Amino acid sequence: MIPPKLLTQPPSTRPGNRLPGSNTASAQPLWAWVAVFLPVLAFALTWQYYAVNVPKWDDHALRAYLYYVDQETTVSGKIYQLFRQHNEHRIVFDRIVATLDYWLFGKLSYLHLMVLGNLSLVGLLALFSFVLVRTGKPLIYALPVSLLLFNLSHWENMFWGMAALQNFSVVLWAVLTIYLLSFTNRWSLAIATAILATLTSGNGLLIWPIGLLLVLLRTPVRDRQAVAVSSPRPFVVLATWVAVAAVVIVLYFTGFEPSASNPPDRGSFTDILKGWVAFTGSAAEAFSSTSPLSTSTRLGMLMILATLGSVGWSLRTHWTTLGNRLLAIGKPNAIDTSGSLPPTTLFFWGCTAFILATAAIVAWTRTSFGLDLIITSRYKVYSLSLLALLYVYAVVNLPRRAGYWLGMTSSVASLLFAWLSYNAFLDDTIWWRHYMLTSQFNWTHGTDQPVSRLDDVSKKYTRLSPAFYDTNPAVLYQTAQPPLQPVTVTQTGDEFTIENKTLPVQDLRDSRSFVVARSDQRAYLIPARQHQQAGLKARFWPFSPFKTGFTAARNDIRLDAGTYQLFILTVTPGGQLSLHPTGQSVTSAGQAAATLKKNW
Repeated sequence: MIPPKLLTQPPSTRPGNRLPGSNTASAQPLWAWVAVFLPVLAFALTWQYYAVNVPKWDDHALRAYLYYVDQETTVSGKIYQLFRQHNEHRIVFDRIVATLDYWLFGKLSYLHLMVLGNLSLVGLLALFSFVLVRTGKPLIYALPVSLLLFNLSHWENMFWGMAALQNFSVVLWAVLTIYLLSFTNRWSLAIATAILATLTSGNGLLIWPIGLLLVLLRTPVRDRQAVAVSSPRPFVVLATWVAVAAVVIVLYFTGFEPSASNPPDRGSFTDILKGWVAFTGSAAEAFSSTSPLSTSTRLGMLMILATLGSVGWSLRTHWTTLGNRLLAIGKPNAIDTSGSLPPTTLFFWGCTAFILATAAIVAWTRTSFGLDLIITSRYKVYSLSLLALLYVYAVVNLPRRAGYWLGMTSSVASLLFAWLSYNAFLDDTIWWRHYMLTSQFNWTHGTDQPVSRLDDVSKKYTRLSPAFYDTNPAVLYQTAQPPLQPVTVTQTGDEFTIENKTLPVQDLRDSRSFVVARSDQRAYLIPARQHQQAGLKARFWPFSPFKTGFTAARNDIRLDAGTYQLFILTVTPGGQLSLHPTGQSVTSAGQAAATLKKNW
């Protein structure tokens, strides 16, 4: 996704401005490429094993968008649908990708959206690697970055089509814009990627003030003795950036309405501050199973202190150059005596500003939903990117020997982190897969017969995903066979939990147990969370993370009004289904789960 020539292009066309020790990709040994690529391969194989082509939450909005566009009869109507507000965002990039996917393949594939979104992480790895290599560091120094970016901490985004496109891609576009402004003279390309960031997610708007500061600090003041022929005049670049920013921001907020899904009470200042800190350190959830919020808060405090300390150190180091640069901004005819700020410093400043400002926005708008939401998987790309950024900036600026030892220790630490993340979030990944597949069954099996039905709109734009119940769905409607499986049902009002303590898990994907709730009118499949091992064994040994028993809950499903007999559906490694009685039942008043107000 990143043009290869960005790796070898000098930071400026001015003579003598190439960084000492700059290197190219072609000079790196094959083993270094293999080492850096291995985490990407593990990530890809994990995705391939668990991903399903089933829409989740906002994914339905992309299918609805295709339908609405087809209903529009005018060009202006189609453009309106493309730029129409989605919560606080203008998800134009997601909609363009969805449209192209539908045109190319005849159906919208959420798997394709996931793949493209996940490839944004490859782009981020490439950018961090470019920074390391062009400052003279061997490619192997990018291994900690690869391990931080490619692990199961991203389980929510990596298996969710729209979220992968939005939450991963906006970071890529923003960091790529900052890279272009810090290391190259490709101002027009930087403007294009800044527009892409804005049209991918709402926090992409942050790139315009950040980019403006970088333009002011990075643009060389004209030198009467030697003017870079290939570089536009500084005033032209600055004026163009401001003009485009003004147009994009005005268009973004034209007809904009505050999201109705956000609670009016944003919480206290203390809560928002805690949310900001926890968001920043949310990568730490992989280390704790008992108090992930407090662990994330502690790591977030350390990361913020390290970030502000690094910024303070760089300001002090380059204070004279920075002051001269700022004083020279309004003097286009002055001789350039202000010196040059290192591109790596500008890159660090820009990226940290984007990440910490995004953390502040999320804390402001999401803390009222509860602090636990702040550290959810969909936001972890920011915490992990900041960790990678702090590492890259440190290893670039430390003396060679100190940088070597930092690279070694960071490789070991990041390998441990990636290992822990795969263990910590494996249950979430499996549950997510089962939630999606059981939801698909419940959407398509609405009668007392094992017949799948899909509404005309869904049938036109999407295909059903293959699922474990496809081998013999009639089993769910037949008489249950002994033995009776003991479960404990706890019900209060319309809420219930169903717990079993005896059934084992047979593999790490679909060979396990599900709950079937069946009435005279229809049957529902309910996903269950397998009970987990406790202690160090669960964290460090991924091949036996589960123990016997499971728990299923009401908040994972909506039941129509009625009384439902409960059964256990077991799935063998060979795909054979069997239904067993429990002798228990639950009742439902048919109340729909509370839903957020939507503007899409």
